Amino acid sequence: MQFSFARATSRAAIIGLCVMLSAAPALAADKSALVPAVLVVDLPQVLHVSKAGQGVQNTVSQAMQTYSKEVAREEDDLQRMRSELERQHTALSQTALDAKAKALQLRYQELNRNVQNKRQAMQQAYNDAMVKVEKAALDIVGELAKERGANLVVLKQAVVFSPDSSDVTSEVLERLDKNLAAVAVALPKVSDAGVVASTPRRERRSSSKTRSQEQAQQPANLQLQPQLEPQQ
Repeated sequence: MQFSFARATSRAAIIGLCVMLSAAPALAADKSALVPAVLVVDLPQVLHVSKAGQGVQNTVSQAMQTYSKEVAREEDDLQRMRSELERQHTALSQTALDAKAKALQLRYQELNRNVQNKRQAMQQAYNDAMVKVEKAALDIVGELAKERGANLVVLKQAVVFSPDSSDVTSEVLERLDKNLAAVAVALPKVSDAGVVASTPRRERRSSSKTRSQEQAQQPANLQLQPQLEPQQ
């Protein structure tokens, strides 16, 4: 599963890859003296390697690994049910066979829905936590800009060339790790998006079409391998 890192830097993208800062009053009074004083920062790198960012990524990754094991056990259970249905093919009436096939198909569908819900909930938890890290990083960027008298801060990804002295990435990272070593991640509860219970969900509409045995034999297509590296 791919967790989008782009959302965590959305505010930086919205403002056109740069943060405009107010010029000093003395410079504002003399427009001829208003020249760009630029700082450069690799914000995605800061968010990715910071202690808080790493903590968020590790927390979500571990939670998804645990959930993947739960899903694997549920899939094994469904596979055993499918094999048993195949063995009963000649012993059951067509009506009974169709009923069992339909129940099994509903179990597959329920599992797939749960997986999708879990993915969305995990993505939201990741985004919410990383937004807090981003806000703290941007506050530090603003502080550094004021300290150095800069009136423009540009993301490193938008820069072709700049002197090393203008790059404040390492200093932002150092201050961020000092000020915000960790961020709590509001992981979804199992009841919010957990593995489907062993009892099949009751049919919502009595007029739903009966699934064939062939449809019920289709395995769930689940890939739960979160990768939390940023999208550069």
